[in-house]
Amino acid sequence: MATLEEHKTRLKSAHATLKKIVNGAEIQLTTDEYNAQIDAWATNDKTQEDRDTVVNDGGSHADYKNIRKEAYLKELGDWGDQLDMIYADIDAWKVKVKAIKDKYTKP
Repeated sequence: MATLEEHKTRLKSAHATLKKIVNGAEIQLTTDEYNAQIDAWATNDKTQEDRDTVVNDGGSHADYKNIRKEAYLKELGDWGDQLDMIYADIDAWKVKVKAIKDKYTKP
């Protein structure tokens, strides 16, 4: 896994400058705006990389329970979608739930 600084370095290398649209004109970001945007992107990338590692490896991690729960619920879908699936084909819904439970086993 990359460190936050490695993410920043990669992003700065890929995006030497950043621009924004102001009153229909394209303007280069100030140094402070540029650094703030790179920091935000790097933080998001690092957070996502950490979550993906924990979910994919199923490792023991302080936040694994919450990360697993979020991934489980996202993949399962909301109640409305589940009820539609149950109504249409309860056996298919059971197969989907079992596959998701198997993928995201409890720690």
